[in-house]
Amino acid sequence: MHRENRGYKKCEFSCMVKVTKPNHWRKIRMYSQFIKELIDLPDVLIQKVRKEEERWIFELSLPEQCPLCPVCLKRTIKMTCKKKQWMHGYAQRIGIFWIELPVERRRCGTCGMTFSTSYPAISPRSVATDAFQQWVAQSCIGTSIQAVSRMLKLPYTTVERWFYTHAPSFLSNDIQPKAVCVDEFAFRKGHDYGVAIMDAETGEVYAIEAGKNEEAIGRALAHVSRSVQVVVSDLAPAMKKAIQRVCPEATHVVDYFHVIQLFTDALERCRKYVDKGGKKHGNVRYQAC
Repeated sequence: MHRENRGYKKCEFSCMVKVTKPNHWRKIRMYSQFIKELIDLPDVLIQKVRKEEERWIFELSLPEQCPLCPVCLKRTIKMTCKKKQWMHGYAQRIGIFWIELPVERRRCGTCGMTFSTSYPAISPRSVATDAFQQWVAQSCIGTSIQAVSRMLKLPYTTVERWFYTHAPSFLSNDIQPKAVCVDEFAFRKGHDYGVAIMDAETGEVYAIEAGKNEEAIGRALAHVSRSVQVVVSDLAPAMKKAIQRVCPEATHVVDYFHVIQLFTDALERCRKYVDKGGKKHGNVRYQAC
């Protein structure tokens, strides 16, 4: 007797599921659709899902096709086939999940060219798909690379490489900040200095100029002078002059660190002034009122 006659139906993961109520098949369809959206590879077919130790793997395949030779565009013959796995996504309860796709070694019958099949947005020499690398890089924004590497249990150097590879694509080409921070930094302490312009809200760096004089600060501010409304800086005279010259309509705000530093310096001067007013008589100190 065939299994389907005994209340079984085959789902898209090549497993047999017994249907006892009419809405069970609908739930299976919904679960299958959720998996497809999670994988987000519309051209592939999901064969099955398996778990190897702590790794969840989605076995995928493509419809039957014959890749053409990249040199002469003629038909090719399959020589060997092996399966390769890539990190593709992350879920809260299961962690990183992997996809598995067949990689064929093919030979052209016309020119004799041999090559391996590849997939869009999946580097054959990488351990992760481009989509997963971009997601990891996006996760580093607003936190540290170390925190993301610990959460995903990946090497720090791997997460760092992915971040610096994909982070430039997250930057906006339309530079119109409302509030920016201006500060100097050292390329080489005691020798070479520079000035950086950073968005006060997002932390995005818009411009870097060599030097720390008024001219260098003015060149850096020129990149954002059209839209900026607030400029935050320290109390250096060169900063004040450059801001007034390049961004005359912007409000100049002194950062709180230097405001606290001014208060601390004033308090120290007051303490020294009061101490100097005291008179010493042996081991007894009489302070002036």
